[in-house]
Amino acid sequence: MRPLRVLHVTPYSAEAWGYGGIPRLADSLARGLARRGHEVTVCATDVCDSSTRLHSNDVRARYRAWPPTRTRDGVVLRVFPNVSNRLAYQTQLFIPIGLGKYLRRSAGTFDVAHLHACRNLPGAIAARHLRKAGVPYVLAPNGTALRLERRLFAKRVFDVAVGTRLVHDAARVIAVSDAECRQLQRVGVDGDAVRLIPNPIDLDEFTPPPSRGGLRCRGIPPGAPIVLFLGQLTPRKRIDVLIRAFARLRRSDSRLVIAGNDMGSEARARALVSALGLAERTCFTGLLRGRERLEALADADVVVYPSEHEIFGLVPLEALLSGTAVIVSDDSGCAEVVRGTGGGQLTPPGDVASVAAAIERVLDAPTAWRQMAADAAVRVRAAYGCGEVCARVDDLYREVVAAS
Repeated sequence: MRPLRVLHVTPYSAEAWGYGGIPRLADSLARGLARRGHEVTVCATDVCDSSTRLHSNDVRARYRAWPPTRTRDGVVLRVFPNVSNRLAYQTQLFIPIGLGKYLRRSAGTFDVAHLHACRNLPGAIAARHLRKAGVPYVLAPNGTALRLERRLFAKRVFDVAVGTRLVHDAARVIAVSDAECRQLQRVGVDGDAVRLIPNPIDLDEFTPPPSRGGLRCRGIPPGAPIVLFLGQLTPRKRIDVLIRAFARLRRSDSRLVIAGNDMGSEARARALVSALGLAERTCFTGLLRGRERLEALADADVVVYPSEHEIFGLVPLEALLSGTAVIVSDDSGCAEVVRGTGGGQLTPPGDVASVAAAIERVLDAPTAWRQMAADAAVRVRAAYGCGEVCARVDDLYREVVAAS
């Protein structure tokens, strides 16, 4: 079969660690598809984190060199500067300079496109130019189909203006779990257009296996059990539930580590930690990147991910691959995934007592839970490895191209 010319459009590239899992998922898919022989181009903005961009902070200088490109593992990355890095980080308003001009002249050179997340201007710009060029696109909402958590009015306005059409004009919509299939049904997506394909895990990141001991350098005593949360600090992640559960633990030598960048919840989390008298036993690390985050997962005795409405959840699977048991909320796709792999416990969302009891079970039998995590990791590798997932995405692209 001939290789396809594939365009991926995402607000953020793989180096944008401050924006959660979607940047890494898009990167894994792009590189995996390139390994299968396809010509893959990724268009992304230059966001990185709250204060930095991928390149120079001089927007005008970057625009003169528009669009900066580089190649990694056979993937061409085209980076478009945002009008404001602050707006991008604080309000998720990505305004890419030059993306429309590039797509106006280049959209028709691709066979198929893959848009990541529902409500972002880069995706809306791409959808418009792809429609004009007659190029079909696949949409991967990754949990963004529903209006949840923050900026609800702005999301409603976006949907009325362009978002609803962006979703319904997609040739196919990828759901990463049965829970997301149900979300898509709620927003009126035709079930015949939905394809269930899980998110990929970049297994190369775990070779060699992450080493342990990095968190101990942050003042955690040897032998003290570590309870870890890793992820963006947003209201939906329900860090408050974990903090209250940690306060109930019998073991006073245990330590709580909260790792992630602040997206609206850190101040309240710190205040709760202080109010419960946990300040000396709690460490806020800020954003962890690359191997550092995997080493934190390996260091932990248990990873608690109490997030609500989580349609997949990379962190629990990465924890299992790092050898650590997990606890997740039993309300969405994340529980669905962990239920299938093993190595973890499911608790009702927001149930502090249940989370505390689940943590106690792991801390009371650490060796047994390490073995359960190792057994689960085998199943994670088989079901969610990038090669397996990209083969299914490849088939989807060919289905879409054949039908166009």
